[in-house]
Amino acid sequence: MLRIALLGCGTMGSTHAHAYTSLGEAKVVAVCDIRLEKAEALASLLGCVAYTSYEAMKEKADYEVLDVCLPTYLHCRYATDAMQDGKHVFCEKPIALNLEDADLMVETAKEYGVTFSVGHVLRFFPQYQAAVAQIKAGRIGTPALLRTTRNQAFPGWSWENWYQDITKSGGPEVDLAIHDYDWLLYNFGSVKRVYAKNLGTGHPKQMHTLAILRFASGAMAHVEASWALPQGIEFRTTFELVGTDGQLCYDSSRDCPLKTQLGSDEEASLFYDNPLSDEMNPYRAELKAFLHAVEHKTEPVVTAAEAIAALQVALAAKESAHSGKVVHL
Repeated sequence: MLRIALLGCGTMGSTHAHAYTSLGEAKVVAVCDIRLEKAEALASLLGCVAYTSYEAMKEKADYEVLDVCLPTYLHCRYATDAMQDGKHVFCEKPIALNLEDADLMVETAKEYGVTFSVGHVLRFFPQYQAAVAQIKAGRIGTPALLRTTRNQAFPGWSWENWYQDITKSGGPEVDLAIHDYDWLLYNFGSVKRVYAKNLGTGHPKQMHTLAILRFASGAMAHVEASWALPQGIEFRTTFELVGTDGQLCYDSSRDCPLKTQLGSDEEASLFYDNPLSDEMNPYRAELKAFLHAVEHKTEPVVTAAEAIAALQVALAAKESAHSGKVVHL
């Protein structure tokens, strides 16, 4: 049984922690967060030790895999440190903020012979997998026009509001749209040109990006990602995949088994419950796939090279929006 240390107990750390509770092939033996209450909450769930210092966890805990759920600008520092200690590393997306850090992470993993993967979880969502299966079966012919959206209100709940600082988050191009960039690249091939627009830095709480991608196959994609929606508006993702013989469509707002809305004179709250079986939980599926690669010494489902390719498209979108010009890859 693989022993896991979880670094970062915020939103994604909590998501990973709950996924691990149903994975019999692994046990989380330590969690770490500088916020003691966050660490203790997950330690109680997992029945493990809570730390508020990575260095203390590194010294005292016995683990083989480090799961990094920290803000993006911290990924490289802690991932490479763990790799140098011979630990396998699963890192939340995006791999890094820049290609230099991403390359360093890949090179360090190779040098120390450890397994490394990045959490591009969209590949494991049943709806997205079903669409790809339909395309491979020839149901819509040759894909030609691809549209995706990933829109929400600004995530103001982040630790020290790091999302708002684009030097730490990369903005919606790097943090949000990268989900769709990875999925599109994985399923439809390489991108040759990127043209993008965004709202610019004058709108720190209304960041929005719109990119047009041209694939080597000739297909075109329209990728929208936004943190510009009003507070209280539900998070929503969609795709429309148009081929020569038909199209496939998906809208997350129509795919929630249970929606709970609570209101008062002061505020309204919206909650979603998706009672998928453990086997269908995409976060569980991605972690299970990674642990299988570690245990059997095989290539991860999401390779580091693929994570870098998605980052390259995201950075090209940022560059295009800034320059107003097409960026060639």
